[in-house]
Amino acid sequence: MSLNPIICNLCGNAVTSVLVSKNGHDVYQCGSCGLAFTYPQPQSIADQYDSSYFDLYRRRRQFRLKRADARLRLIELIKEPGRLLDIGCSLGYFVEAANTRGWQASGVEISPFASQEARELGLDVRTGVLDGAGYDDGAFDCVTMWDVLEHVPDPTKHMLEVGRVLSPGGLVAIGTPNLGHVRFKIKREQWRHLKPAEHIFYFNKSSISKLLDKTGFDFVYAPVLGGRSFFGSSGAAIKSGVARLIQLNDVLTVYGVKR
Repeated sequence: MSLNPIICNLCGNAVTSVLVSKNGHDVYQCGSCGLAFTYPQPQSIADQYDSSYFDLYRRRRQFRLKRADARLRLIELIKEPGRLLDIGCSLGYFVEAANTRGWQASGVEISPFASQEARELGLDVRTGVLDGAGYDDGAFDCVTMWDVLEHVPDPTKHMLEVGRVLSPGGLVAIGTPNLGHVRFKIKREQWRHLKPAEHIFYFNKSSISKLLDKTGFDFVYAPVLGGRSFFGSSGAAIKSGVARLIQLNDVLTVYGVKR
């Protein structure tokens, strides 16, 4: 254990309790806000994202395009198509799907291999991380992050930067492993998302709601009634309603509107 206090990124309290350990890494959990995190943080995370890291993405291109379309339908219940940024866009399939649905979509990706491949598809994708990508204040109406927030070394700083690049009333959509799901409680060290050498932070619904509030966002749901109307909106609304009642997936999908 470190002689220096381990401070929670979310609430600032000292953390002393190890939740679980795996492959020589300890995952601590804050007793005040519920945020869990790998400590010490693994180094050189970006080096893990070489060309071979994306082989499965390439093989599942059609699946990912279809899933992106479904995610966009849920987003469009809340927000009409406009300027969209997909953070951690990988090979750009979500950006491609968003363009197809009428968004003006861009992406940023830390891997030079993946971002170059996305650009070869004709997509507007920059290489790097958000705070070094050079986007203007209020440049986007919607920011998406799928399987990204668990990787960033400072989620508070990251979400403040998300807020900066969003226009007033802009929407952020986040997908991240759900530490509060029953699958983690059963599987523990064998949970599929427990990858402490790669996943730095782990959220449950409470902690991610607190992160949104801390960084200037109001937590919102994709509406079941009264949302925007478009082709396929009824199916998206039913899916949204079912997801609130039955949490089959151990990945959280949350939405926040910039205050």
